[in-house]
Amino acid sequence: MPSLVKDGKVADTGVVIGSLAWREFLEGNSSFRYETADHGGYTATKQNDYWYASRKSQGKLYRKYIGTTGELNINQLDTAAIALVEMIGQSPVKEKPASLPAEGNNEELQKKVEYLTQEVERLKSGLQEIEQLKAELAELRGKLAA
Repeated sequence: MPSLVKDGKVADTGVVIGSLAWREFLEGNSSFRYETADHGGYTATKQNDYWYASRKSQGKLYRKYIGTTGELNINQLDTAAIALVEMIGQSPVKEKPASLPAEGNNEELQKKVEYLTQEVERLKSGLQEIEQLKAELAELRGKLAA
């Protein structure tokens, strides 16, 4: 179970975000749970020296780059929480119609068209997120190679 970071401190040890002990905590751990009062929480995970925030909503995983171990501070942690809330808020709620409407029922046909339009937009958004993650990955690989 990852440690909980809340109210500017690591809950079980009292380590303050931004202190030398905070950096040691980050270097010695690969994940922790970050909780905010206003924007909920997420799991922060380390990949090499890069930290990512992740949160699941309605079966979909949302991820956001936070920063490197050396630069991770409370502002970045809170900004990631806000970004995840915004990402989740922009994702349409899935309401799949039970079956195709009978012919001649324009209201049901309109609902089906609206649903399919929303699904297309959701998929487009997902593709944009994938392209953004690919670009971030390429940038990180370039930094590693340098």
